Amino acid sequence: MVFPNWNGAPDRLIPPSRQLTPGRWEKHHIFPQARDLAEWFEARGVKIHDYTMPIPRDMHRRIHDGGPSGGLWNEAWREFRRKNETPSPAEIYKHAGELIHRFELSGGPIQPYYSRPGA
Repeated sequence: MVFPNWNGAPDRLIPPSRQLTPGRWEKHHIFPQARDLAEWFEARGVKIHDYTMPIPRDMHRRIHDGGPSGGLWNEAWREFRRKNETPSPAEIYKHAGELIHRFELSGGPIQPYYSRPGA
């Protein structure tokens, strides 16, 4: 995955994905859609629908359960927001890569929500 290069950030923060295996997949927004977070990302120039990743349905349920208002994934973003009053886009994208690693997400390529799978 290559995120936009702002403020001297490294181009590649997330390794390229492998081919999708058969099974039930759901598009996971790397940057949450919860209103409080979506507005925060938008104010920082992050277009949340541009960054989704197909992941196994069970994995998607797991990361959004176990916590209030979007589960552990959204809470990890809220914690980042609390600790980083004015993060740069590079810091936001770097944190996205760290969360993908921390939550052990494996799936397909990161692509816009409205694209067709494999497009």
